[in-house]
Amino acid sequence: MSTVHYEWNRAEPRALARLVQPAALPAELAWPNYINRLDLRLAEGPRGVAAQLYELIRKRALHYDLEPFNPNAGKSQLIRTPATILAEQRGTCLDLSVLFATLCLANELLPLIIVVDGHAFAGLSLMRTRPKVPRAPQYMKWSEGLLTDYTLLQNLAGQEYLFVECTGLAQSKVLSTDFPEGQGRNSGGTLSFERAVEAGQEQVLQHLRAKDSAATVGQRTFLYALDLHELQVNYGFEPVSAADDAPAAGAPAGKGSIIFGNNAQIGGDVITGDKTETTIVNGDYVGRDKITNNNQGSYSTTVGNVSGSGIAIGAGAQSNYTSGVSGDELGRLFAGIYEQIQARPGSDAQDKEELKTKVQLIEQEARKGDQANAPKVERWLKGLLDFAPDVLELTVAALSGPAALTGTVIKNVVQRFKKAGPG
Repeated sequence: MSTVHYEWNRAEPRALARLVQPAALPAELAWPNYINRLDLRLAEGPRGVAAQLYELIRKRALHYDLEPFNPNAGKSQLIRTPATILAEQRGTCLDLSVLFATLCLANELLPLIIVVDGHAFAGLSLMRTRPKVPRAPQYMKWSEGLLTDYTLLQNLAGQEYLFVECTGLAQSKVLSTDFPEGQGRNSGGTLSFERAVEAGQEQVLQHLRAKDSAATVGQRTFLYALDLHELQVNYGFEPVSAADDAPAAGAPAGKGSIIFGNNAQIGGDVITGDKTETTIVNGDYVGRDKITNNNQGSYSTTVGNVSGSGIAIGAGAQSNYTSGVSGDELGRLFAGIYEQIQARPGSDAQDKEELKTKVQLIEQEARKGDQANAPKVERWLKGLLDFAPDVLELTVAALSGPAALTGTVIKNVVQRFKKAGPG
C-alpha cells in the first residue's frame, strides 16, 4: 500500500524539493509514446514540452480542493502524492504545483516552485534543460537553491522563466477573481495552458509584493522560490522514496505520511531532518542503526557505523570518535579562507555570504574523513570555479594537506580535480 501524503515541515522550506520525486509518478502520467519529446523540445523549446505535460495532467479531470485535515497545521502541511491526486481526483495549489514540477523534472526541464502568502505556483527555465545545466542568471543571489529577492524574480519573468498557474489543472468555479487563478476559466472550470501561463506571469508581475512593501488589494507577499534541480543535486535535498507499507487513504498525519524538513518528528515511515537523512522502514534505520520493537514499550538498538558522526546513543550516553578530521586543525585551515572571503574586493555582502556557505559545505564534508561524499565535494569545487577561482585555490590548498587531516577520500577528490581540470 503506497504512502498517501507527504508531510512538509515548514521550518525548512528547501525540504519541499524532496517531494519532487519522478520515481513516484504513476504510469498514467508517462510521456505519450506517440510524441517525440526531443523533436518537440528542439522545435518548441521547454515551453512546448511543458504544454504537453500540463495537458497530460489536465485531462485527468481533477478538482481543486483543500488540504487534508492535519493536526499539525501551522507547523507542517500535508501534500498529496501523485498517486493520491489521481486516485482522489483532487489537489491543492501546492499539491498541483509539486505534481507539475515533478513531471517537468522527469522530462528534463528545470522547474521552480514559487511560494507566496497563501498560495503556490510553478515555473520553469525557458533557456536551460537538465541534460546540460549552466548556472541560472545571477545565481549568486540564490541562497543554496532558495531565492527571496522578488525584484530578481520579476526581472527574469518571461526571459529566463515561464510561470504556470497550476490550479488551472483542476476544475473550480469559486476561486476569487481578484487573483489570476480565478480569471479566464473555461466552461469546465480549468485554465488552458496559454491562460495558465498568462496567469503565472500576472502573479509575478502584478499580484505579488516584497515583504517590506505596503499591502494592497489583490496582492500577496512573495516568500521564496525554490530551484528544485539545484536543491536536489547540489545542496543535499535529494528525493526520498516512499515506503510501501503506509496506511490507507484518510489516515491521520504520521500514519501514511512522510515527514520532510527541519527538526522533523518520527511518525510516518520516512523522516528526513535538517542536514541529515534517516530512512525508517519497519522499524529499521536503513543504512544506519537498527531499531527493534520489543513489543514491551521499549526498543533495542543495534548501533551501526557512527564514525565521524558525533552521535550519542542511550540515556546519558556520550560519544567519542576518532575517524575523520580534527575540528581544530581543519578549522584553522578554513578560518583563513573565510577571512579572505570577508576581505574579498568587488563582492557585496550577499555574494560573500554565498561564498562562505559553499566553502562551509566543503569543510563539513571534509570533516567526515573517509565517510565523505566525493561526488558532492567535486560538484562544490567546480561551483567555486565558476565565480571565485581565488577562493577555489585556497580551498584546494586546504584540502591538499596530509591524510591525517582530510582522509584519503578528500585527497583523491583533490587529485582528480587537479588532474582532470575544472571542466
